[in-house]
Amino acid sequence: MKYIVALALIASATAASAKDFTSFDIPGGGKKSGQGTYVNSIDVSGAVTGNVISTSGATSGFTRLAGGQVTVFNAEESADTHAIDISFRFDQTGYYGGGDGHNHGFVRTLDGEVTSFDPEGSTGTQTISINRGGDVAGQFTGLDGLQHGFLRKKSGKIATFDGNAAVAGLGTFATGMNGGQTVCGFWFDSNFAMHGYLRLADGTIVPVDVDGAGVGSLQGTQIESVNKHGDAAGFYTDSAKTRHGFIRHADGTIETFDVPGAVNTVVASINATREIAGYYLDASNVAHGFVRKHGGKFKTFDGPKASLQSARGTFVSDINDFGTVAGETFDDQFGVHGFTGHPK
Repeated sequence: MKYIVALALIASATAASAKDFTSFDIPGGGKKSGQGTYVNSIDVSGAVTGNVISTSGATSGFTRLAGGQVTVFNAEESADTHAIDISFRFDQTGYYGGGDGHNHGFVRTLDGEVTSFDPEGSTGTQTISINRGGDVAGQFTGLDGLQHGFLRKKSGKIATFDGNAAVAGLGTFATGMNGGQTVCGFWFDSNFAMHGYLRLADGTIVPVDVDGAGVGSLQGTQIESVNKHGDAAGFYTDSAKTRHGFIRHADGTIETFDVPGAVNTVVASINATREIAGYYLDASNVAHGFVRKHGGKFKTFDGPKASLQSARGTFVSDINDFGTVAGETFDDQFGVHGFTGHPK
């Protein structure tokens, strides 16, 4: 496998203006530390989904359309609900805590119809991604206590899988899926190191380990997103516990990078034009957003209401095919605010 190391120069990064972004707070969100609006996903229209945490600590899902219309919901009455992804039809997916004490997956249509489900043998289900066809993917806790991946087709048929069934670790986690039913994610080995994978539509598992990734506990390769072309993006943690970004092109070529000025680079998403979005931590432990263009040029930014104090800042969760990013910012008091925008 061929690796290309991208040496990012300071001069290759430009900063976006705060006026390029829209900040919002979902009704019902608290204002204390860790409370407020968390944005997890954005679709091609600019609609977003995520979670809102109230003053009592209760978690609800929400959808915010591009025009600003907001719907707050719970998949089951009074159940803590985590809305993780949204499709171009505005269907949302995620998971909720049931009255039985276990998490359950769900798909919710824009008009409020909720379908809940669990793979056979699940003692806890987390649905993470939904594609254009209405298929969803995620992971569940099996009777063996380990995590296993699953793909649920819109028809309701569920296939389960493991990144490497022969190795006992924490199990397999799914982080994304494209329209062709390629699921991406990572699995843990017996040393609790992480290894990336792509699960193709026919069930084939493609292993992905970035050169330079560490092999110790919580080190290794994490794939976070896969686009319609089969390009995958994520980050790897080296033996010094430093995080770096990478893209694995559909032809298997891997390109690694660091955002200029970054101590740690965390990749969240890749879109159809191969723009990569995420956040990086600077030497003061402040988070800043970034978009990496296909040619390697970086655009960095701080979202609205973002504090520039340590352990706060801007956290990007997704980028759509038109280059609009979404995520949340933490203010001086660790209050959380949602945002969308198009770094220019």
